[in-house]
Amino acid sequence: MKRAACIATLFSTLTLSAHADSLTYVNDRFGTRITFPVDIFDAIDPPPVNGDGRRFRSSDGAELAAYGQFNALDLTPQSLIDREKENASERGRTITYSASGAGWAVVSGIENGNTFYERHEFTDGVIHSMEMKYPRLASALYDQLTGQIANTLDGPQ
Repeated sequence: MKRAACIATLFSTLTLSAHADSLTYVNDRFGTRITFPVDIFDAIDPPPVNGDGRRFRSSDGAELAAYGQFNALDLTPQSLIDREKENASERGRTITYSASGAGWAVVSGIENGNTFYERHEFTDGVIHSMEMKYPRLASALYDQLTGQIANTLDGPQ
């Protein structure tokens, strides 16, 4: 019975995308939107109390998080990258790649032995973000998926 309630909650928050094997998550609070393969990220964490996003997990240890946040510090894409670099060692991270453009920033590298990738989209006082973490041994699968998923990250439609 608990499982059925969880599934009902999941589908009230998620909507099926155009592909039968993908889900599009839309955050009610910030409008953050992302599409991902449900056959890989088939477990969902409970929603946080503040309703800012969700975390999805795979059986091999990979994680995908999608969330929004107010840009209370007035970060720019470049200042977000600078901040991530300054705090990298505290988080057990080595940043191997970063890039930014008009309204977006990307940071990736190694975190506690796993690969991580973050993309952030800046819109009207909100930062829409996705984070993926996955075992380095699973790079053959996730390196390709990361870009595909990141390209679906968007704010309110």
